Amino acid sequence: MSDDFGKELLMLGGTIAGFVAALLTVLEKLLDFQTRMHGKKEAKGSSRPERAVPESTSTIDFFSSKPLRGSSYLLLYETSVIVAAGVMLNYVGLTLSRHMESILFLDMTGTALVAFLLGPWWGAIVALLSNSVVNWLLYPEAGADVVIFPWSLVNMTGALFWGVMARQPGFQKYVRTAKSSALAHSWFLLSFGLVGAVVMSVPGTLVQAALNERTVFALNPEVAEALSARVVQWESVVRGSIEAMLGVQWGESISWYVVNWFQNIVRYIPDKTMSAAIALVVLKYGYPLFEQELIHGGPEKEPPGDERVLPLVLGLLYAPSYATLISSESYAGMQFWPLWTLPWLFIVMGYFKLRYWGATDEMLHEARLERAERYARALKPIGKEPSYEFCRRLTFVTLVASLIFALCLPILLMDFYRVTFKFFCVVYGFLLVVHLIRVAIAQNISVARSE
Repeated sequence: MSDDFGKELLMLGGTIAGFVAALLTVLEKLLDFQTRMHGKKEAKGSSRPERAVPESTSTIDFFSSKPLRGSSYLLLYETSVIVAAGVMLNYVGLTLSRHMESILFLDMTGTALVAFLLGPWWGAIVALLSNSVVNWLLYPEAGADVVIFPWSLVNMTGALFWGVMARQPGFQKYVRTAKSSALAHSWFLLSFGLVGAVVMSVPGTLVQAALNERTVFALNPEVAEALSARVVQWESVVRGSIEAMLGVQWGESISWYVVNWFQNIVRYIPDKTMSAAIALVVLKYGYPLFEQELIHGGPEKEPPGDERVLPLVLGLLYAPSYATLISSESYAGMQFWPLWTLPWLFIVMGYFKLRYWGATDEMLHEARLERAERYARALKPIGKEPSYEFCRRLTFVTLVASLIFALCLPILLMDFYRVTFKFFCVVYGFLLVVHLIRVAIAQNISVARSE
């Protein structure tokens, strides 16, 4: 009951947020239109031609005439694009796997994409947003927190692992090479898939212990039965060996963890390997400018550093889930409190590492300005294409229409805020997909012209 009430409140908040977002977007477009008309009037009223002053490319906004600089530009057209693509990929992957009853989950494909481009902390933030917010809101049955919240630990672990691996010179060299050998591709799949499965299966096994679950393979019944008998045999062998070394008290517990950990590795290998591979394909084909700047480091060959506020943002997002996990008897009560508290250790360690050994604020600010300038310079010609102007105006009209429809919903429906929330999810979801594809096409055209 409390879970449903919490969802109702969140849906009401999401509905209000979506309505406000639509309203602000429309107002921004109207102000943009007014600014452009005012500029045209001034240009017509000028009787004496003046020497054109070159505009600073760092103030050019690819999708709008409103000037933006540095962090604001990157927040709108770098970070928000990558984060939105990550959340969307996670949701689409999970939805497809559920409807097609696949052995793959693919709910970490977007997490891998964000971790590759923005690093481990942003990857963990997207993992938590996807798992503990989006999946929880859209879960069709009651008790979503019991089913979903614990697995955020696996998702965050994967984000941190992939983000750290993507910062290694070997990955940068592998992505940079135009014609990588079969050995290089095998290295990527083994490192990011097999090793990733080994790492992520550790919190996965601990979560299973907290939920009192065992690993289940979606196999043919005869094969599953034969494999189950073999697993029981393996567990008895492992238990006997551990009892001989540590005694009977530890034998049963440790043998259960070892056997389930091994089964989780086998179950995770195809899922994590495919997630990492799909994410890299999306990165290479979809966002080559992001690859140049965020993985290869642009002309200076220095990838951007992490800001020390990111661990704090991750902690802020994890706090509600942590409160639920630590207080609910569904997760074996207080017995597993160290498991739910472990992310705080990484958050605190990450903050102090970035605080005392990370890049300074001045260095990060200067790097952001230079990166925004390169983005704007590369994308400015693409923004003048007729097709992009057409798409921009169609998006504006669609937003106006969605706002009008949303205003009519309270009159027509009783449960209007739930319907309005889903309405904005559908409308903004489609517009978000169009926007992400639009950015991807623009980046590919820009890179192709530069080459």
